[in-house]
Amino acid sequence: MTEARKIIILCLGFILCLTSLVCAESEAQLYRKAAQAAKAGRTDFAFMYYNDLGRDYPASKYREHVLFAQGEYYGRSLNYAESTRVFNAFIGGYPESKGRLFALAYLYTMAQHEKDEPLIENLKKEILTFKQVGLVFKEFKEYTYRSPLYRTYKAVFRIDQVEFYVGGKLFATVAY
Repeated sequence: MTEARKIIILCLGFILCLTSLVCAESEAQLYRKAAQAAKAGRTDFAFMYYNDLGRDYPASKYREHVLFAQGEYYGRSLNYAESTRVFNAFIGGYPESKGRLFALAYLYTMAQHEKDEPLIENLKKEILTFKQVGLVFKEFKEYTYRSPLYRTYKAVFRIDQVEFYVGGKLFATVAY
């Protein structure tokens, strides 16, 4: 009887593993679904797919996109604690990312909301020294970024300030 039980348990375990492999979505499929939902303007669904991707594939090649999408979503939802945690992980994990400047802008606005003066000054310094911007024959220099949630970000470096826009609307201003 114990031999039969072992065989049954082994068969059930094999069936469970097989069905989980068949049902589990691949990393690329989840990313594609998240991007399609974001492109269609279904931000909540995009966030859920990015969350699934981050949970199921923590070492994913899409991790940079996952973290920015999560930080952006939490920030828009006014969940500043989670947004701060995620954006700090994003900046720490991807210091050369094109989204880094805009993650810093989010952190800056959240620090302003929390009235954390030392953090505001640190973030201000980091933003203002982000890139050496030469404005020899120009009045401004622009940087753009499209987020994983398909929002267009723009930073405008001027002589006296940096302006951040999200979807064409002014999001934050950092003065020198």
